[in-house]
This record gives sequence, structure tokens and C-alpha cells, in this order.
Amino acid sequence: MPVFVGTLIVVLLTLFLIYRCRVNVFIKFNIHPFNVDECDGEDMAFDAFVCCSGSDDQVARTIVQCLEHSEPDRVGYKVCYHARDFPLGAIITASIESAIEHSKRVICLMSNEFLRSSMCMLEFHVASNLNIERQKHRLIVIKWPDLDLDHDLDADNIKDRDSVRLFLSRYTYIEYGVDGWWQQVLYAMPINRLASGHHDN
Repeated sequence: MPVFVGTLIVVLLTLFLIYRCRVNVFIKFNIHPFNVDECDGEDMAFDAFVCCSGSDDQVARTIVQCLEHSEPDRVGYKVCYHARDFPLGAIITASIESAIEHSKRVICLMSNEFLRSSMCMLEFHVASNLNIERQKHRLIVIKWPDLDLDHDLDADNIKDRDSVRLFLSRYTYIEYGVDGWWQQVLYAMPINRLASGHHDN
């Protein structure tokens, strides 16, 4: 009995340490410990929807390109990017809601320009509310190092910034440009890729 209890404690401690270091485990060994495909059975069209302000378009296009083509031995992720993929003449709010609803992940490039954009904040709120509704963390926030939640505050965006501040205090986010930030993005992406033939619908 004491041997069994001791073994159980060792196993539990090992699992706890792996969980605490799961991103580093992914970076080193390219495996997703403890992760499952939480979108199984849902009608998904994209692995990710990328949203950003117009001034961050080049960064967003680079991220999209890397997600779609960064791994030579694998087919990339299926990504929706509004500036490229939304149909011409479509109602923009309807396209945003549909893209978020049918994407496994939503990636927000959280810069100061993002905060000033009403369209970007709409995307953030829709994705954040869907997280709460489904009780699943699918919103990936890549935060710019110079993000200032207290600058240029006015009555129109205080509530928006408060909601961003609350999100950043409650959930893990990725700091753009720091060592390992891209590996953190890849870790946060879904395991089964639509583009590689793994479909959830």
C-alpha cells in the first residue's frame, strides 16, 4: 500500500509538472500534452480567423502566410483573413460573425490601433462572448508590447478597453515579439487541421 501511494504521488507530480510546462514540452518535442480536439462535431470552415487593424495588415499577412505554409512536411492551417477572404459586397458584420462562429480559433492582433478600431473591437467582443457562451477558450490574443489601455480614453472606448483589460487579466495571452512567441501561437492552434484532411463536421 505505501508503495502504491508513493507511486501515485510521483505520477501525479509528474503530470502536474508536465501541465505547468506544457508549452515548453510542445516547443521541444512538438507534442500537445493534455490537449484534445474540443471542436469535434462542430461545423467548422476554418482553423483560424485572423483579425487586426489596417495598420497591422502586413504583420497579419505574415502570420497568415506562416500558418498556411510554415511547416514543409505538413499541409498548413486553413485560415480566414478578412482583407483577403471576405466576399465583395457582403455585409461586413455578418461576415465577421460567420467567420468567428465557424473558426476553431480567433487570433486578435491587439495593438493600440486595434483598440481604436470599432470593427476590430466588434471582432474581439464577438469572439470573447462566444468563449463565454461555449465555455471554451478559443480566442488567441497576441498583444503588442506597447499596448496602452489608458491612453486617449474617452466615453466611447472606456468600456471596450475595460473589457480588454479584464480579458488580459483572466486569460493567457501572447506577447508579440518575445522569445518563443511564435511557438506559443502554434501551441494554441487546434490539433486537427481542416486543411490537412481532419474535419470536425
